Amino acid sequence: KEKKENNYISSTRNMGRSWNKKRIKKNTKKFWILKLYQNKKILGVITARLGSKRLVNKNTINLHGKPLFIWTVEEALKSKYLDKIIISTDDNTIINFSKKIKNIKVIRRSKKLSKDETKSEDVILDLISKIKTKFNIICVLQPTSPLRKKYDIDKSLKMMINSKSKSVVSANYDNDLCKHPIKVKNNFFKGFKNNKSKNGYSINGAIYATDVDYFRKNKTFFGKKTKIYFMPKSRSIDIDTIEDFLKAQSLLKKWKQKEIF
Repeated sequence: KEKKENNYISSTRNMGRSWNKKRIKKNTKKFWILKLYQNKKILGVITARLGSKRLVNKNTINLHGKPLFIWTVEEALKSKYLDKIIISTDDNTIINFSKKIKNIKVIRRSKKLSKDETKSEDVILDLISKIKTKFNIICVLQPTSPLRKKYDIDKSLKMMINSKSKSVVSANYDNDLCKHPIKVKNNFFKGFKNNKSKNGYSINGAIYATDVDYFRKNKTFFGKKTKIYFMPKSRSIDIDTIEDFLKAQSLLKKWKQKEIF
């Protein structure tokens, strides 16, 4: 079974590399026209590390005709509120691929920040220290959430800014076993649950946005003023295993047939 799965992934990854990059250029605007929602300059960061233990090179695996990370790139470029988009990666395939995409800046991640135990917070803090332009808000988008849409990005940012919250994180309600269970009250984050449980709210990994000054000081996306942006389970898949990948493929097939999103 394992050999069959590895062969399947290998063949689909090659298909993803042949995806036509011209398609992504047609819907993009001139990069340096700032959108400045509520006078806030917002940076979108796509974190795409090379290594992955359970699903090898998952960020470049083909999902319905294009590399996994491109699903996130496309939706980020469609956002009304992201003023600049950066990909943080140590993957040469992603670096070379992304250089040819309009309005995307690639920053090579150091080996020190590309390990299995590296925290996303450390990657973002390092990135903030390196970029010259000052941003008010940073929005982290993981490529393992390919079903997140542009309106999820925009609605979550709008929620954070209009409510004057310090951060916003996406979650979904799950009747099955929750991967990252949390406590929620009045749409605010109230802490993590100690044990995995059924029938509750769970962080889905799709969106992490925060005030840059707050993040620099506290080094976390979570706090007393963290809003929770709720997403349906159909858009909350977080690809970490072959089972997650196959589930995403199935959901996309249903989307094409029934427009379930």
